[in-house]
Amino acid sequence: MNRFACFCILLAALVFASPLLAMAGGTITGRVTDRNDDPLHGATVLVQETGQGTATDADGHFVLTGLESCHRTLIIRYIGYREKEFSTNLPGEVDMPLRIVLSEEIIYGNELLVVGNLFERMTRYQPTRSYRAVDIQQRNTSSIGTLLDGEPGVAMRSMGHAPARPVIRGMDGERIQVLQNGMRMGDLSSTGHDHAVILDPSAIDRVDIVRGPASLIYGSSAMGGIINVHSTDIPTEWSNGFSGTLGAEGQTGTESAAGLTRMTYGTDKQVYTFRSSLRNTGNMQTPAGEIPDTGLRSLNLAAGTAWRYGGDFTGGSAQYTDMVYGIPDDPFDDEEKIELAMQRLAIQGMSSHRLDHRIWEAVEARLTYNYYSHEEIEYEYVDGVLDDQELEMAVDQHQVQTDLLFQHGQWGRLDNGNAGITLNYRDITVGGEETLTPDARGWNIAGYVIEEIELPRRWRLQGGLRLEWNRIRSIANEDFPQSDDLRSQGIWAGSIGICGPVNRHLETGLQFSRAHRTPSLEELFADAIHFAAGAYEVGDPQLDNEVGYGLDYFLDAKSESWEWHLALFANRFTHYIALRPTGQYEPDRGYPIFEYFGTEAQLFGGEFTLSRILTDHWKTTVQADYIHGSERRNRFRHPLPFMPPLRVTGSSGYDAGMWWTRLQIRHVFPQNRTAAGEEKTDGYTLTDLSAGLRLDSENLHHLTLTGENLLNVTWRDHLSRIEQRDIPMTGRNIRLSYRYYF
Repeated sequence: MNRFACFCILLAALVFASPLLAMAGGTITGRVTDRNDDPLHGATVLVQETGQGTATDADGHFVLTGLESCHRTLIIRYIGYREKEFSTNLPGEVDMPLRIVLSEEIIYGNELLVVGNLFERMTRYQPTRSYRAVDIQQRNTSSIGTLLDGEPGVAMRSMGHAPARPVIRGMDGERIQVLQNGMRMGDLSSTGHDHAVILDPSAIDRVDIVRGPASLIYGSSAMGGIINVHSTDIPTEWSNGFSGTLGAEGQTGTESAAGLTRMTYGTDKQVYTFRSSLRNTGNMQTPAGEIPDTGLRSLNLAAGTAWRYGGDFTGGSAQYTDMVYGIPDDPFDDEEKIELAMQRLAIQGMSSHRLDHRIWEAVEARLTYNYYSHEEIEYEYVDGVLDDQELEMAVDQHQVQTDLLFQHGQWGRLDNGNAGITLNYRDITVGGEETLTPDARGWNIAGYVIEEIELPRRWRLQGGLRLEWNRIRSIANEDFPQSDDLRSQGIWAGSIGICGPVNRHLETGLQFSRAHRTPSLEELFADAIHFAAGAYEVGDPQLDNEVGYGLDYFLDAKSESWEWHLALFANRFTHYIALRPTGQYEPDRGYPIFEYFGTEAQLFGGEFTLSRILTDHWKTTVQADYIHGSERRNRFRHPLPFMPPLRVTGSSGYDAGMWWTRLQIRHVFPQNRTAAGEEKTDGYTLTDLSAGLRLDSENLHHLTLTGENLLNVTWRDHLSRIEQRDIPMTGRNIRLSYRYYF
């Protein structure tokens, strides 16, 4: 508890010291509504000249204080509505509260991402689900997996808190992509369940879960969708002067503490940014006791700059991450410990320019370089004293990605669209006592186009096509001296969807998609013990490409006090690549042997959400999701491994503006439909209670207190990859989080 006590002292110091940064001065009050005079809760109100801002409360009201006397321009934003500017002079013009009405963007549905806001100035889409910084603060930020776990259709693959990674609709690995600012991160999180996504969620500003044709911009394999995390290392909008965020977080369930600093200094033409975060996480605390070797230490540093000139923009950033965490290979064996150490250096640059062309309106160029180092170290102890350590596996990867994107607006029947080309190069060196694969070099080049067509009666048609050429060559190393295999081929992916309103309360849509994935290096060539994964893995160089076909349908309904959303999906895969136990054991050290294989597979399921607005401040929601995965073999259907069970969640929240509270109860049913060699898991019910304060009249202080698994239930996540299935997940966890925005 020492880390948590230190965190509380730090938090108290921040709370009492930060008001000294606020300035006294003029005040602007107002209310933000839609055209029906319904309040817009959570709309952002930004003072363009100073960067000072706030968010509206449950009634749409806002207050800005400490404003100096002069001309001020307010920028009001809300997802799904057109941005609005409002100019005024202080003092004299704002004695009465302002009434600001926002007009809706035309957005139909949540599954077909057909129209919405400009994403990073170029890519039009509406996220299926978007988390802002204030939403992220209210969730568990130990990893990107714990952050998103429980969202309808989203579960987490875990091996402790550190390597937890999202699973969307039962799809894992390269069937979903985790990106940073729309670019690949260059880590190995998609290739093994012991590998972490190398970022700290507390240091990001927004997370989008994206499905539909827009995902073709980022790759051909993401049948499950895209998870795009945004940072402001390269700001696209800024105001003159200093602004930033200070934050801290502590948790008892892992005895952890974390801190965050973000600073921005802007002038008329240029801006500079700096970001840092530090996290120190102890072992998991469960109702059965502490689980050793599940701690995490991470450091994140980033700096960036950007220039704007006319309607054009150019910027760049550098980011460094150092992460070390343990894997509970056998938590009851005191003689052995496995630790993973990762470092990442990422350099990003982008430049956006307006075009004077009869079709194309803008062009954007992006360039990213990632250096990623990955080590898996085994420590051996005798009578509690370190006796030996070995570097079991080491991976060095250099990755370069460059993109050129074009955008057009209204052009005949085409409402808007994007076209682009992307080039990706990877150089991988593998070593260690147990070298898992040969070295490799590979590249791919891809072109894509996404278009929207405006149809009668406010319906819209969106389609996209992506063509890729992939080339990968395995290169001999010490453990694979004969390796020299070349795979070079073209693949394609596409999507088409239609959606629109049935009437003023009902919207519906349908989408068909095709994904195409080439096997990974591990799936093709693995032939060694993977210590952190607890298995001897065997690849298959003869694996075919995995091709998936998906059908998605949604139906949305909305009235004055009710909202509900239904989404159904069915996916069919040919040459679905999976990892299964052979029933045999490696003779020297007794690790179970797993092999990669291709099969036919299908997944279907759905998500349902029902919300009731009881009062202007009180909202209740019920949601459920279900996934059914089968391997089709010899005309029989066998369960696919690690499919999430049926989940039902109920929540009720009250938001009074200055304070809020929320109760959530999630019931997870037993998973009895399991693959061969996969153990069943019991059902469980988790109860979470959270509350928050928005202190100061400008809502600059955000304080959140959450009790997770309040009843200290013993539960086991079916997607946990810890080999010992009797090891439970985290018990009661008290989490305290604080942010100061200035």
